[in-house]
Amino acid sequence: MTVLVLTCEEDVTADAVVLQLRRRGVPVLRFDPADFPGRADLAVRVTPDGQVTGHLATPGGRVALEEIRSVWVRRPGTPGAHVSAEQRAWITLECERALWGALRATGARWMNDPDALERSRHKLWQLAAAARAGLRVPDTLVTTDPDEAARFQKGYADAGSGLVVKSVSGRHPQNPPLTLPTAAVPPDADFSGVAACATCLQQRVPKRTDLRLTVVGDRYFPAYVTPRTPTLDWRFLPADASTWVAGEVDGALRAAVRRYLQEAQLAYAALDFAIDEQGDPWFLEANAGGQFLFAEIETGMPMTEAIAAWLAIRRE
Repeated sequence: MTVLVLTCEEDVTADAVVLQLRRRGVPVLRFDPADFPGRADLAVRVTPDGQVTGHLATPGGRVALEEIRSVWVRRPGTPGAHVSAEQRAWITLECERALWGALRATGARWMNDPDALERSRHKLWQLAAAARAGLRVPDTLVTTDPDEAARFQKGYADAGSGLVVKSVSGRHPQNPPLTLPTAAVPPDADFSGVAACATCLQQRVPKRTDLRLTVVGDRYFPAYVTPRTPTLDWRFLPADASTWVAGEVDGALRAAVRRYLQEAQLAYAALDFAIDEQGDPWFLEANAGGQFLFAEIETGMPMTEAIAAWLAIRRE
């Protein structure tokens, strides 16, 4: 049975996992949904008794739908990307429903399920779910009301602490046109501009370090950053300005993270925590498609192997 990897053409992280799967002797097909239709073909039949048969034929090979053991949703493109602009919206809609519907109907295992991925992209849902799971979360306000923003800041100013402003969408720095690094809110901030767009304000956590906790199934890979310069957002540090080291997490944090991932229905996630001056973790976000290779390279923790092992399990 075959592992289906859904990602874009240039993805070195996917390359590493594909290599691990091949070393295990597991058939693997890498496919970018942007190639469908035109460069890839799909045929799926659902019979009156509910049997699902068919195939997916791509530039990299062909697989019977019933032979897909697992699907890794890494960084897939959008169907219809290579068709004419005139009919693109309609073709994209039809082909998205056809492709994702066919893959859902196979009964294959997902890392991660598309519905779970969509829900987990929403920061406000993440924070509420994390709190329900027993994780400590910063007080957060998302608003387009300048007066609400000013009142929120005043409450923390009176308490002798402050706020940060960050992206609601959590887009990564690799998307420069849509990037907002986490930044401190000055005491004399003018909040009139928040009326133009939803703005995320959050209680500032005085931290001594950051934890990137990558979870693959039931395996935990904690990496701590040691920046050489203070920062609110380690993602924007130059490559030579920080070092990642493998560490440990206690049982209470593991259990709370497990509860969160169970509610989120995620098999993989990269969770970010701020570690405060007392050593306590504060949940910031969980990226269901988060990068891990940078931490594996520096720490030696076998995350690539763990993902390949999870994907290689035969479906029931």
